[in-house]
Amino acid sequence: MAQDNSEVQADAHQVRDRIQQANTEMHTAWNAGDADAVASLYAEDATSVDLTSGVTLKGRDALRDSAAERICAFTGLSIVNPLHLIDGYQSASRWIMSGTHSDDYMGLPATGRSIKVDGASFSEFDDRALITHVTVYVDVPAILRQLGLD
Repeated sequence: MAQDNSEVQADAHQVRDRIQQANTEMHTAWNAGDADAVASLYAEDATSVDLTSGVTLKGRDALRDSAAERICAFTGLSIVNPLHLIDGYQSASRWIMSGTHSDDYMGLPATGRSIKVDGASFSEFDDRALITHVTVYVDVPAILRQLGLD
């Protein structure tokens, strides 16, 4: 028997709510400097493609290690999310990351300079609202300028 329209709408709202909660938990984890909590929001076999740097990460452990590297490299790391759109099991987020470059990052020695950079993430989720795939865009030229490396 097919679901009636009200059941379909209720299911859609539940999915949306779970994905919105995952988005909130993601930013809370980044702002707390908790790489394990960041990684817990990804499916075990998730992939992340950073189209700006060309880096592809596969698996929750690789995503956790990448988050830990960024958290260590930027003291006071903060991410705000002024825009988050959800459509079914997909979402698009615009975010702003800031922090102070206090440790090596991607081969760059610490500069002690602060950064504030825009980025966007396009995510796909499973039924548990875990991210299965994310494509990320980061304004790398802005990071390099702010670190004095332009």
